[in-house]
Amino acid sequence: MSSYVVCGSNARCVTMLLAFKSAILAYTTPPSTSLARHLTSHYLSPQIEYLKSCRPISISMGNAIRWLKDYIIKIDPSVPDSEAKTSICSTIDTFIRERIIIADTAIAATASSKIRDGDVVLTYVKSSIVQQTLLTAHAAGTRFRVIVVDSKPLFEGKNLARHLAHSGLNVTYSLVSAAAHAVKDATKVFLGAHAMMSNGRLYSRVGTAIVAMLAHERDIPVIVLCESLKFTDRVALDSIVTNEVAPPDELLPSAGPATALGQSSQAGQASIVRWKDVPNLQLLNVLYDVTPAEYIKMVVTEYGSLPPSSVPVVHRISTERDVR
Repeated sequence: MSSYVVCGSNARCVTMLLAFKSAILAYTTPPSTSLARHLTSHYLSPQIEYLKSCRPISISMGNAIRWLKDYIIKIDPSVPDSEAKTSICSTIDTFIRERIIIADTAIAATASSKIRDGDVVLTYVKSSIVQQTLLTAHAAGTRFRVIVVDSKPLFEGKNLARHLAHSGLNVTYSLVSAAAHAVKDATKVFLGAHAMMSNGRLYSRVGTAIVAMLAHERDIPVIVLCESLKFTDRVALDSIVTNEVAPPDELLPSAGPATALGQSSQAGQASIVRWKDVPNLQLLNVLYDVTPAEYIKMVVTEYGSLPPSSVPVVHRISTERDVR
């Protein structure tokens, strides 16, 4: 996760839960204690802290951790360890299937029906659920074009554009610096989410707010595809508080041949590479930004299509379902 080999909110959540399964299967309850009391506080908690030290956990990961802890502490102490561990692992599989896999299938079915022949769908970087939606619409025979807008340092959109093109879709790829030009041709904007906040704001990869605002200026509908697992009761007023800051060196240009701009360009690049030695210079590599609710036309979830203002209601419903 720290090196972005596992990247994306859903992928990180699933990988974490599968790792917990392996850890739980290897767990042995110490004498004079119970699995329900010892497993979460003395065994899983250190694993969770280690994950946090590698990279801050996502909203979906946090929701999954709270659900898992709540399930474990409710296990009857009289249940044998082997039976309890089997039950936990089986429930984890069910959670992944229902809250992510089936939810994504439902969202893709709903969102793909909103794509019409002749549409030009613009999306930003790479979202697994957006990718699934576009492929579902293409498989249904809908004829449309896709514009993938990407940004550094991860360039996730390259993989999305490549995959869509190999699947037979007509794809245009550009960087966020050309977003104003790319939006001109779009008829719809589909965005993935890192989280949906309680005040209806979208918390997603940095640059998302720019794309949404450009689309809003042209009255192009912005549709967010998001599982309820990514909903939170937190409120975001700006992109600074609680944001994830990645290592600044990831922003640096990669080493390469001399450019056509000559020595001045090479000298400037060298000074940026040695930015720590430059007085009054700081590199800021934030990973997410916040998109105001007024720029979002609709949020598509496994519960259906709803306005951003309905996020708290859906979050409460999904949380109550997990508790039961």
